[in-house]
Amino acid sequence: MEYVKSETKHSKTAYSALTVSGISFVSAALGVFFMPFILSPIALIISHLSKGRLKARHFAAQAATVVAVLAFILNCAMIAFGIYKLQNDPVVRGRYDAVMQEMYGMTLDEYTAMVTEEFRVLLPETTGK
Repeated sequence: MEYVKSETKHSKTAYSALTVSGISFVSAALGVFFMPFILSPIALIISHLSKGRLKARHFAAQAATVVAVLAFILNCAMIAFGIYKLQNDPVVRGRYDAVMQEMYGMTLDEYTAMVTEEFRVLLPETTGK
């Protein structure tokens, strides 16, 4: 396989990957939780495809890979921290319950109990013969 000596053709794709991963990181930092789950894999794919037939990847493609992975990790950490705060901080839980009460007429615990009761699957009891 012959390698291409010019990287001008591939640098545009590498910079596109860097732009997408940058948008992913900014949206993760701002708390838009669904965007990094969509944009980070897209940035990784574009970054990988930008190599083409070059011997080494463009520096922008390598940076895009690092930024996309960091955005994904930051997004996961922020979601985990939010769930932790919801479960363990009474102030946050009270605010959430107030919003649930206003919108749905029930607290989060009442809603969870209702959904659990509605969709519970009962297994038949087995007798030991």
